[in-house]
Amino acid sequence: MESGFFRLSSAAVPCSLVEGALDAACGFFARPLEEKLRHCGSAATGWRGYTPMGGGHNCSPASRQPERKESFYWGEPDTDGDAAAPPAAELAALDAAARVFHASMLEATRAVLRGLSLAMGMAPSALEERVFTAPSAKVLLVAYDPVERSELSCGSHTDCGFLTMLCSRGGRGLQVRRRADGTWLDVDSAAAGGGAAASPTFVCNLGDLAARLSGGRYASTPHRVLNDSAERRVALVFFNNLDGGGAAAAVREAGSKRRLTCGQYVAERLPGVGGGV
Repeated sequence: MESGFFRLSSAAVPCSLVEGALDAACGFFARPLEEKLRHCGSAATGWRGYTPMGGGHNCSPASRQPERKESFYWGEPDTDGDAAAPPAAELAALDAAARVFHASMLEATRAVLRGLSLAMGMAPSALEERVFTAPSAKVLLVAYDPVERSELSCGSHTDCGFLTMLCSRGGRGLQVRRRADGTWLDVDSAAAGGGAAASPTFVCNLGDLAARLSGGRYASTPHRVLNDSAERRVALVFFNNLDGGGAAAAVREAGSKRRLTCGQYVAERLPGVGGGV
């Protein structure tokens, strides 16, 4: 795989479901700032919730000013902690849409795992049985307003986890860096489909954890967002980091790598990496 990026259409995720989630995301980000700030993430919520522009979630540690984006992080409650409080009434529609989207994307991930297992010469179920029994996965809703001169929507970075799957509405700006010459390629991430029962297309990329698990066979490719259009871009981003306790050693070189779990590997890389694509 030359770039680490590919497209996927899955029957597990109907177009109507994605459009509903995008509607909910657009509705939330259109609310007044003071209303959105009532739902900010914190350590107490596991950082689930809203982060405004300038809220310390730059994608790239090299960004010298706040990246022009705002986000809402949705994730399942921790299995070893207390049950999460019910969402506020004004977030009920957003919570319901994100919950269904999250469950469907977990199913779509299984198809990717089967394909990667086969490509590495293993049984189709090999990766799923090894590192996908209780996966750590989250949904990030991101809004990118048009950038001003010298601004970035999301700075150059690689994703620290295993698999990122996304689609968007409005604007533009997702770019992937070519390994051959360092140039930036524009990638259309608009959700596509032909009706309520059709399947949308997702842009997918393999992250640092996938590169490690495959012994470098699959690339974790730098990418960024530069929304230089005249309209807001809203993205649905699904991050899948596999089982927190799963072994992160390379599949074919398990004895030669420092022993880490998938959760430990991702946590070590998080301080220099922010969310959003």
